[in-house]
Amino acid sequence: MPIQNSLEGPVNETLDNLFSRRDVYVNRVIELGINLVLASVNGDRGFKRIYSHHHAIREVRRDVLNSLEAEVIPVESTSHAAMLASKDESGAAICSRVAAQLYGLKIIADGLQEDNNITKFGVISKELTRSGERTMLLATVPHRPGGLLKLLEAFYTEGINLTMIYSRPLRGLAWQYYFLLEFEGCLDEPNVARCLERLPAVSESVRICGSYPTQRLT
Repeated sequence: MPIQNSLEGPVNETLDNLFSRRDVYVNRVIELGINLVLASVNGDRGFKRIYSHHHAIREVRRDVLNSLEAEVIPVESTSHAAMLASKDESGAAICSRVAAQLYGLKIIADGLQEDNNITKFGVISKELTRSGERTMLLATVPHRPGGLLKLLEAFYTEGINLTMIYSRPLRGLAWQYYFLLEFEGCLDEPNVARCLERLPAVSESVRICGSYPTQRLT
């Protein structure tokens, strides 16, 4: 599942699913360079509609997007975009090369993405992993001054470096948020264990998403 993109930031749908599902964990994170292609059934530019995920649309180079004289239709994923384009002779998809090939599309152009477009994908399961380079958790804090500060102080006290912090709205509670924190270290390390022991006293809820190794694939 996609977790974060180097151009567009965290993938909100993924984070919300992790927050609502308490029975899945992140076991590994893989960084992949993204190559977006434009593809259609006929392989020509006579299309009137372009399907793609909203993240992918924003990752396309502006000059390329402005040159495409067609209606851009956001859909739930780039794979779904390829599927829709395969059934629409007047449609095209901005998707991965793999998705285009899977649905029998002909590639019109590739390399549509902005430079340094990298996405982190999480490998998930129902097993909590405790070792690896980084750990992720989701937390809510009291809605009062200093609520988040006290949470972060636990990491500072134990000398733990945060690599990402991101807020998302809590569904059904206007102007209240949950926080994603990713940090260096794993659950089996003593300073991480001490930090996590401090969190219940300064938070309303903590959801450990697991520790994991990270890998960069070209």
